[in-house]
Amino acid sequence: METKKFTQFGTLSVLLMLPLFLLFTVWALRLGVNNNPAFFIQISLALIFFICLLIFYKLTITADAENVSLRFGIGLVRKSYKISEIKSCKPVTNPPYYGIGIRILPNGRLYNVTGLKAIELQFKYKSSVVRIGTNKPEEISQLIQSLIAGKEIVRNMTETSTKNRETPIWIAIFLLVVVLTFIPNFQETRAEWNDNELKIKGVYGMTIPFSEIELADTVSNIPAISHRTNGYAFGRALIGNFKLADDSHSKLFIKKGVPPYVMIKCRKSVPIYINFKDKQKTMDLYQTLNQGKFLPDLDI
Repeated sequence: METKKFTQFGTLSVLLMLPLFLLFTVWALRLGVNNNPAFFIQISLALIFFICLLIFYKLTITADAENVSLRFGIGLVRKSYKISEIKSCKPVTNPPYYGIGIRILPNGRLYNVTGLKAIELQFKYKSSVVRIGTNKPEEISQLIQSLIAGKEIVRNMTETSTKNRETPIWIAIFLLVVVLTFIPNFQETRAEWNDNELKIKGVYGMTIPFSEIELADTVSNIPAISHRTNGYAFGRALIGNFKLADDSHSKLFIKKGVPPYVMIKCRKSVPIYINFKDKQKTMDLYQTLNQGKFLPDLDI
């Protein structure tokens, strides 16, 4: 017989895991790579939830003359049961506390991505049952019962396919991730310092010990830029690592068109240019670097 396929989109799974994935992704980007322990913890958590999304965003049940199979998401988790070993199949409604995912029940297992409806498979040679979540429990149960009886249903059964619905959903998810990735770049980078070091926070942030600074001066214009190597350039904002027109490299934390800019030369790093929207704050930073004074946090 022709293989029948029924796919249910995991609405609840996506609603639970997508916000967590986005939260930890944005959190990691805001911390920056230089904040190594915290960054790698957050990016690891984001990766875990992304993998969970790939696994639990849908559940597909397939049935043919030989087997009833289930597959989560992209297919990393799948199970198959022989028709010859199945005693019966019936539609059931799970209590809410059974939840979603792969769950151990008092009398078997549950595979579910959303909702309370499911089919329950009972077996000839074991007492445990298997419940598989679906939004078509009656239709699938009827099909499997006919296969158990050795009869193929002649009428065309409706295959529940969410392919067309999934495409715009995943496009929306992708666009949301892109937007949230760039949000930190539109926000104000923060700089703070104590008696020993200057800390520039954000995605491309860094820590500059005062002992490493050889020169701090103000300039009216930033040097000509060739291209960014690992940074962000949008509108007047230039943040991150850039290659200059003279083939040298520099790190920028600036808003173009708001001079002066503070140029910092260090012993062990490329030149750094930084400024603030408030020109007076730029001058305050310059004076602090040259006089070693402590000032409160400033918004770039």
